[in-house]
Amino acid sequence: MSDELDWNFVDKDDAKAEIRAAVKYLLNGVSGSARADTVLEIIEFVRVVANGLPPEQPNPLDDGLPGG
Repeated sequence: MSDELDWNFVDKDDAKAEIRAAVKYLLNGVSGSARADTVLEIIEFVRVVANGLPPEQPNPLDDGLPGG
């Protein structure tokens, strides 16, 4: 995720609500093994962000689509 997407949340609850909305969006219309794959991908995103993005590896959050 780019530094230019530095959000200014009101508080932790506000940030969590934004995450919840994003997860619901990503899972909308997804079922079965594709849903499990999406959940695992989300977990990996969180793990990478929590550990910091290593500069020598491509950003796994960048899917090449606009906005992210």
